[in-house]
Amino acid sequence: SYYQIIKTNSDLLLRLINDILDLSRLEANRVTLTWEECDVVQLCSQVVASVSFSRQSSDNQFLFSTSFETFRMVTDVQRMQQVIINLLSNADKFTKRGKITLDFSVNEEKQMAIFSVTDTGCGIPKEKQEEVFNRFSKLDTFVPGNGLGLYLCRLIVKRLDGEIKIDPEYTDGTRVVVNLPMNE
Repeated sequence: SYYQIIKTNSDLLLRLINDILDLSRLEANRVTLTWEECDVVQLCSQVVASVSFSRQSSDNQFLFSTSFETFRMVTDVQRMQQVIINLLSNADKFTKRGKITLDFSVNEEKQMAIFSVTDTGCGIPKEKQEEVFNRFSKLDTFVPGNGLGLYLCRLIVKRLDGEIKIDPEYTDGTRVVVNLPMNE
């Protein structure tokens, strides 16, 4: 059991160091985005499967929902994965025995790709929904984490010329929505 405690704490420390390094590079505008075409449906499927597998101790069900069989889009694949993983991991932390759904859709009129992560967890009070995107913001100090995940997501999404927000209309948990322009 001591081994497991040491491993868990080492993983948390490594994540913190990586988050701080990413944060400093993003804030200093020293991150070079690598734009490439990818199938975002395949990317989302792989990320959900990976997060679901890595969180086998979780009692949550991870789902991916979309009406597309395939959808090609130009983006930075690594940064897109990082955002989705952070959102799914965050949802998992605040959901007990529930569902976490990644959804992908497209707004043709606005030429926007829409990703959302919806959970059936404890939710975020409306007055705190903007605060959670601040650096080192934690609404529950008893939940592991450093309060950088959503802040990093916002920095990355801004670099991708998109927008990230919490859906204030969803009340059965939390829904985080990411809108990204569909680059040609």
